Amino acid sequence: MTDAPPWIGGVTIGTLFLAAAVLITYTLLPLPGQRSLGDVNYLVAGLLFVTHITFNRLYRTRVARRAATRGQQSRPERPDAPGE
Repeated sequence: MTDAPPWIGGVTIGTLFLAAAVLITYTLLPLPGQRSLGDVNYLVAGLLFVTHITFNRLYRTRVARRAATRGQQSRPERPDAPGE
């Protein structure tokens, strides 16, 4: 478990589902106005998906860096050679 704020999950799942919804509605059941956009619908879905992946990567990188710095701070110093 991480100390993630509750909105992180909502944003990541929201962008993923929104990208899927744009693709599904455009290809299977176009909403009013979607046909006039044409292939821009694929661009919108792709940008939402890239946003989803980028947001996840950035957030996980920050969490990993924070955990690494915490681990280095709590490590005790070791002597070079125990017999000297």
